[in-house]
Amino acid sequence: MLASIPLFITARGNDIQAVKRNKEALKYAYVFIRRMNLFSQTWIVSDSEKMLEYAKKLGFTNTFHQPCLDEKDIAYLDYIALYNFHKKTNLKPDWFLLIALNQLFKTERLIIDCIKNIDYNYDVIASYTDVTNRGSFFIEHGEIVTKSHLVTHERDRRHMIDAAIYAIKSDFAIKCMTSQKDPSEVFWNGKIKYFRNESLYTDIYSVEDIYKFGYISDILNEVKYIDIN
Repeated sequence: MLASIPLFITARGNDIQAVKRNKEALKYAYVFIRRMNLFSQTWIVSDSEKMLEYAKKLGFTNTFHQPCLDEKDIAYLDYIALYNFHKKTNLKPDWFLLIALNQLFKTERLIIDCIKNIDYNYDVIASYTDVTNRGSFFIEHGEIVTKSHLVTHERDRRHMIDAAIYAIKSDFAIKCMTSQKDPSEVFWNGKIKYFRNESLYTDIYSVEDIYKFGYISDILNEVKYIDIN
């Protein structure tokens, strides 16, 4: 089933910060797509021709240019691109996959689990991350004294939609754009099925956020060569 589903990666190029972040984040997306061997069905979507040229230099083969006329178009670039891709190309898939750049680390299991959970009774299949509520440790607002409580082994687990991947039914994507309502309102009022994301959670807003993870490779390299046998 995976081979028949187009995979969209949206890389906005509407301001300097977006360009910096997305250029760096696209490298991580490239590694993931190369590992999964999904280049033939992966499309880099952008409002910027320069961003698409950059994606081609990285090694992505398919691009889709979606011009944005105003801030609203930029905000809803994902919906608009899905809608126009379905209208303008010969590909008429039942589903699209949407990969977010703000989640850098993706495992093979992420995309496999997403496909496994596709259900025509739903409009969207979305990943979530378990978040542990560490309420035992916090700092009172406006104070420099740390307030501590007894630590217990019981943790309150919550589920958070992490936006790492979405499978979106084509008919529903068209509904989001053709409705008189806000596309996001239509989207989040659709029937959504969730599955757990086992990948490392990140939430990347700027290129500086990405650079903060640079230390990981150093630690992994050191650990890899430890042998106590």
